[in-house]
Amino acid sequence: MARVTVVEDAEAVAATAAARITSLIEQSMTARGNAVVCLTGGRTIQRLYEWLAHDQQRRIDWTRVHLFWGDERHVPPDDPDSNFSMVQRALLAHVPVPVPQIHRMRGELPDAVGAAHAYDTTLREGFALAGRSDQTFDVMLLTVGEDAHIASVFPGSPLLGSDPRHSATRGIESRREGGPTPLVAAVWAERLEAWRITLTPSALVDARAILALASGPTKAAAVRAALELPEEVARWPAQLLRAAGDRVEWMMDREAADRLSAIR
Repeated sequence: MARVTVVEDAEAVAATAAARITSLIEQSMTARGNAVVCLTGGRTIQRLYEWLAHDQQRRIDWTRVHLFWGDERHVPPDDPDSNFSMVQRALLAHVPVPVPQIHRMRGELPDAVGAAHAYDTTLREGFALAGRSDQTFDVMLLTVGEDAHIASVFPGSPLLGSDPRHSATRGIESRREGGPTPLVAAVWAERLEAWRITLTPSALVDARAILALASGPTKAAAVRAALELPEEVARWPAQLLRAAGDRVEWMMDREAADRLSAIR
């Protein structure tokens, strides 16, 4: 069963999560020699990265950290909307992660499906560089959207309830003939009218530790759906995290937790 931590506000969510991530990275380095971490975007996450950069960085040996991304917009890396750009400003400009260990999604490629294929290769090469034959993240960071999306897996996505090894409706990358099950997909987000590049549900959930963050009153319905409503994954993608059991840690503020029956 997922663990739930409720703190006072969004700033406390960021600070608490930063301390927990630091601990998980240290544990991974002790057990496996390095840490493989998957990042995400969002306002609360930006504050978390700033905490890591300025408060926790002295505890982390950043030279032994490999960084990946859970999703990215179909934009260049210097675009203000780029998840990579935000992480660059908030974290990477302040900590000594070796450049070969920063494995970003190439959102600037003109073809989003091609970018997904490219990142699938990047993932596998990055895991190999980290000495990880099992292709399992040590830490997966996620935020939940107001509609309960995680990464770029949105309600109604063809990635939900379909086999990601095969081509489906608009935007899912097809499996390479005779190749491994893809870890990455390009999806067309109808509501946003934009392409997104995202890890597949199985790649998101298959991590040693998953930290799911939420803050603010607009996230309360999504949090309740993720944790308490009957399973309807196509409508509430964050329910995918239920499959990870106690590997998931939810961290949220009181406003985001307001509709949880266990908190009232």
